[in-house]
Amino acid sequence: MGDGTTTKRTTPTAVTGLTNATAITAGGTHTCALLANRTVTCWGNNAYGQIAQNTNVPRLAPTLVAGLSNVTAITAGDTHTCALTVGRTATCWGGNFAGELGDGTTTQRNVPTAVTGLTNATAITAGDYHTCATTNGTAKCWGWNDSGQLGDGTTTQRNVPTAVTGLTEVSAITAGTSHTCATTTDTVKCWGRNSEGQLGNGTTNDRTTP
Repeated sequence: MGDGTTTKRTTPTAVTGLTNATAITAGGTHTCALLANRTVTCWGNNAYGQIAQNTNVPRLAPTLVAGLSNVTAITAGDTHTCALTVGRTATCWGGNFAGELGDGTTTQRNVPTAVTGLTNATAITAGDYHTCATTNGTAKCWGWNDSGQLGDGTTTQRNVPTAVTGLTEVSAITAGTSHTCATTTDTVKCWGRNSEGQLGNGTTNDRTTP
């Protein structure tokens, strides 16, 4: 909750000392906010470095992410966090069990770490253990892929950004636990886990492509 305590709250409670916030994102057990000066502050669970304090100590109130500036967007997964910068590159930190940080490894990172080979990114979204970004009208995804949530036609885990098959003219993207959806100029396309019909295509079959 970021109110300096670990007390459960059943009504809205002010986040301690947070001002000039322009965007907010919630992960599994952590929260981050983008500030007007394009820095990022995070709070909550830090067992996997997801609030980027170079330790695994939790924070009960907003704490600045050191060394991160010129941020334009943020997103949080279950145990990881990512940000876009003015230069349209991406940086991620936290748990990296399946390569969801996109740095070519599965090593946990307690500080922001550049996503390998991602340029001209305009939006970013995090699922539980995968991440996707839009770039040049297309989409790239990385991380866990057990249900085809990376959209590359396989169920192979990827630890660097990998192109989503056949997806063009993308204007927005969002990720759920193990599925992903994107809007294009005239339609919405989804891929990944479909056990509850979350892909909206009239079936409950998983899809590895949009």
